[in-house]
Amino acid sequence: MFLVSNDMTATLPARSSLRLVADAGEHVAVRCTEGELWLIRDGDPKDTALTASEGFTLSDAGHVELYAITAATLSVTRCKAAGSALAGWRQWLRRLLWPGAGRYPRLGQ
Repeated sequence: MFLVSNDMTATLPARSSLRLVADAGEHVAVRCTEGELWLIRDGDPKDTALTASEGFTLSDAGHVELYAITAATLSVTRCKAAGSALAGWRQWLRRLLWPGAGRYPRLGQ
């Protein structure tokens, strides 16, 4: 079993598994490019089968277990929700326009 932390492409031997972890506010897209995968989601009573050129997106926090029925190649893409990126830009702009509003006092004050 492997733990995925970044975007990646992987080849799984038959009867092996890969565990994906999605953080809050993160979308994880899985695309099977070769072979056949069985996708098992924590708390979901339905499992999903993926064959070549099929994909699945996990849009909330949780775990997904990918089980290779046959030797399979897959790609995993991670992206943060737009709201979290926008919040980062707002904080950066606030620090730029109002430097005294931060936690640390400016030098010379």
